[in-house]
Amino acid sequence: MFVTGLATLYASYRGVIYAMAAFSLFGCTLAISLGGIGILPAQFFLAFFALRAFNLTGGKGLAEAVRQDKPGFWLLCTCLWGVAGAILLPRVLSGATLVFPVDRSSQYIMLQPLGPVSGNLSQTVYCISDLVVYCSMFAFLRYRGVYRTLANAILFLASLDVLAGMIDIVTHAAGIDALSIIKTAQFADLTGEEMGGLVRISGTFSETSGFSAFTLPLFVFCLNLWLVGYRPKVAGPLAITTAILLLLSTSGTAYVGLGAYQLVLLVSRPGLISRGAKVRKQRMWVMSACAGLLGVLYVILFLPGVVKVLGDFVDAAILSKAGSDSGVERMGWNAQGITNFFDTYGIGVGLGSIRASSFLVVLVGSLGVVGVVCYGTFLGKSLLLPVPAHYPFSERAVCYAARHAMIATLIVASASLSVFELGTCFYIFAAAAGALSARVPRRVPARAAWAVRGAHE
Repeated sequence: MFVTGLATLYASYRGVIYAMAAFSLFGCTLAISLGGIGILPAQFFLAFFALRAFNLTGGKGLAEAVRQDKPGFWLLCTCLWGVAGAILLPRVLSGATLVFPVDRSSQYIMLQPLGPVSGNLSQTVYCISDLVVYCSMFAFLRYRGVYRTLANAILFLASLDVLAGMIDIVTHAAGIDALSIIKTAQFADLTGEEMGGLVRISGTFSETSGFSAFTLPLFVFCLNLWLVGYRPKVAGPLAITTAILLLLSTSGTAYVGLGAYQLVLLVSRPGLISRGAKVRKQRMWVMSACAGLLGVLYVILFLPGVVKVLGDFVDAAILSKAGSDSGVERMGWNAQGITNFFDTYGIGVGLGSIRASSFLVVLVGSLGVVGVVCYGTFLGKSLLLPVPAHYPFSERAVCYAARHAMIATLIVASASLSVFELGTCFYIFAAAAGALSARVPRRVPARAAWAVRGAHE
């Protein structure tokens, strides 16, 4: 990995984008261990990613991402408030409320008085890293053709994710766990489990919910690229295969995410990006509805025994989740997170001080009113502003797909994420979603990258 990082510093800057996307897949692999803190491949490679962006655009190019009129300004405000809160609030408000902490030194998750814990440090590092990912990707996107490079990198990542899911299924059927050699991080390993006779697909992650939370945004990105007609021969098959893996994953996170995103897709307007998207979307709904109806009728008429099996499966995967021991525990985390918000009069208990089962609860309980306003403004400016019509089709298409991938990430995070960290891919998508200015574009030619690199050598 170190050799790969050095190579990307001297090769085309496009290579570092591919590498960053690929390394984000290894969410359960330990790149290096510093004491009790494990560094994942994407976090380790971030140093090379940021350095390449700095060599290419300089400090001014990175600072452009957090200019006051950019969405990144509000991400910077969130980061500053989060870092300050992680340092000060657990000490200033020590003992003011009880929390379920993010603490590596404790083997059990138990209520304890508010105070400094290891999670304050780790989540602060993740928060700063996310800001660096965002600024670096934003800087790369100033160059012509990088939106196409980003799309190709995410399509490549989706292909790797599909491959990992298929390997997981095949090797489980053969009675082996071929992917265990890359699952070296200190996470609870729940791979190899079954539900209703189906393997709970985990891919390169430690459990099926992690695989589903990572795969759903990739499915949504590919689906929306296909809808607007950008590389449909690649994006379409990848959307189908990732959707199949999500359906076979037996993950409640996947099913809740897919169901909730259908509502977003229903009200989406891809026709603003491509004229043919509206017709393609209508055909997709018709074909999906017909296939679903035929499948249901076939099962009811010819395979009545399957109905009971499917009913038991849905009950185990979704309906009974809330009543399970795990579901009750996680609802307790969420309730306590809301209590922490009110106990601190809306200030929050500090980044990394609490664990919950929803990103929204973590945001409210940790960062309080200030954090909600700052991060909400960042999301609003990234997702809700119209995609500027004066950019080339490829850039508008990738920007549109990236926004939907962000929404998909927020859906699954709101349903199951226990910490503030949304992952490297989310902030790469966020940079693509917010980098197109409403003003007439003044893009740096791609060939200028080599001149800039030469000046630094």
